[in-house]
Amino acid sequence: MILIDRHIYKNLFDDYYQPLCNFAYKYMNDYDSSEDVVQEVFVYLWQKRKDIKINSSLKSYLFSSVKNKCIEKIRRSKLESKYISEKLLELKQFDEDKEELEMEKLALVSKLYNSIEELPKKCKLIFKMAKIEGMTYIEIGEELDLSVKTVESQMRRAFILLREKLS
Repeated sequence: MILIDRHIYKNLFDDYYQPLCNFAYKYMNDYDSSEDVVQEVFVYLWQKRKDIKINSSLKSYLFSSVKNKCIEKIRRSKLESKYISEKLLELKQFDEDKEELEMEKLALVSKLYNSIEELPKKCKLIFKMAKIEGMTYIEIGEELDLSVKTVESQMRRAFILLREKLS
């Protein structure tokens, strides 16, 4: 078993950093990612130097560690890409559903306004005063010189006619 002290660690780093980066590049196809992998392996080696049991040569250990770390990163990257693709697809579907819902809503609102316009003249006037202008039945009655009961019956009639047209 090999014990790693500062002197051995520095020599390992000086001797193998560049060859390990070149080795990692064959897997990663990106020099920055290759350097990240090698640095992670060296950091791990230093942090676990008292616990690591190296039965082979340090050189073999380093190259195997870099290879395994590259494979791990590639797998993680593929999983992340797959996850991102799935999430983008979900967002696209959500946007399409939302757009379809908005179109249905607009169609319904359009149908409602057309149906209101098709109401009998007096019925339409009272309905618009109550629902669009927000007037009370008493205010409508006073303005049109009608009883509150007449306003109520016209509103009831408007709702019945609209329900029929919109169902």
